[in-house]
Amino acid sequence: MAGIKDVAARAGVSISTVSYVVSGKRRIKEETRQKVRQAALELGYRPVLDAVRDEHERSRRHVLAVSAPIRPYTDVSNYASFFFALATSAKRYGSDILLLMHEAGDQEMRRVADDGLVDGIFLLDVLLSDSRTEVAATLPIPVVSIGCATDTAAVWSVDMDFASMGREAVEKAHVLGHRHVMLLCPDRRSFLDGSNFLVRFLDAAVQRAEELDLQVVREFASGRSADDITLAIEEAFGQDPEISAIICQENAAQMSFVVNALSRRGKRVPQDVSVMAVCTTGGAHITDELQMNSSAVCERAVAIMMDVLEGRRSDVGYVELLPAPYSAHGTMRAKALA
Repeated sequence: MAGIKDVAARAGVSISTVSYVVSGKRRIKEETRQKVRQAALELGYRPVLDAVRDEHERSRRHVLAVSAPIRPYTDVSNYASFFFALATSAKRYGSDILLLMHEAGDQEMRRVADDGLVDGIFLLDVLLSDSRTEVAATLPIPVVSIGCATDTAAVWSVDMDFASMGREAVEKAHVLGHRHVMLLCPDRRSFLDGSNFLVRFLDAAVQRAEELDLQVVREFASGRSADDITLAIEEAFGQDPEISAIICQENAAQMSFVVNALSRRGKRVPQDVSVMAVCTTGGAHITDELQMNSSAVCERAVAIMMDVLEGRRSDVGYVELLPAPYSAHGTMRAKALA
C-alpha cells in the first residue's frame, strides 16, 4: 500500500509538503497541491484525497450577514422569529450567520463587504425607502431583502404579500356582515418611518374598506402594554360605538390585552365583537390569525441566496411574494342582527 513517502516521490515534493496538504496547517501553492493530489490519485493514497474533498466542502460553506437594525418600535417577537428562521435555513446549507444590529445598517453593510467578512447579506426590518437597498447596488456581494422596499432593482426580494393580506382581512369582515371595523395599528412611528409590511397591509386594507363602503376607525397604539391597547380601543369606540370587528396589527402577546379590554367594556368575543390578528408570526391561538410565515419566507430567501452564490441565477431585481396562511380559532363570527 502506498504511503506518504511514495506520494512525495511521485509528486516531486518533500514529505512535509504532502503532510501540509493533508493537515491544511500551511498554505500550499495551488500548482503544488494539484501535483500532490494527482500523485495521491494515481497511488490511491486516501489521506490526501479525503483532505482535498473536505477542503472543497468547506469552500462551499458561506458566512452570511443579517442586517436587522433595532429601532425603538421594533417588534422583538417578530424579529426573533425571522432571525432564527434564517439561521435554521442557513445551517441546512452549512452556512454561518453574522448578525448586524446597528441602526446605521448601510454603513455596516459596506464594512463587512469591504473587509471580506461575508459572502452575502440579508435585509430584515425593511423600510419602503431603505438606504440599504441603494447601498446594495455598490457592493460586490449579493443582497437578499426579506421585505419589499420601493426600490428593488439591486436586490432579490422575498416577502409575504401584505397587500393581499390587507384586502383579505377586510373582505372576511365584510362577508360576515361587519360594516363598522376598527384597525388597531402599532406605534405610529413605524408608519412614519415607512415600515414596509405595516404600511402595505394598512394601505391595502383601507382602500378595500372604502371600496366595500365599510366604516373604518384607525387607531395607533402608543405602546404594547395592556394600558396602551385599552386606551386605543376606548378611543376607537368613542369615535364609533357600532364597531363590531377589530383587525389587529399586533403580535400574539397583545391579543389577550385586546380581548380583556373588550371584556371590561362588556363586549364578548366573538358574540359582540369579532377579532382577528394580522401580521403575526403565529402563536396567538386565542384569536383568528392571518399570519406571516417566517419559516417559508426565510427558506426561500436562503435558497435564492445559495442559487446566486453558486451561479445558478443572476436575476437581480426579482421579487417573490408569498400567500398568508389563515388560522381560525372561532373569533370571527357573522354579525348578530339587531
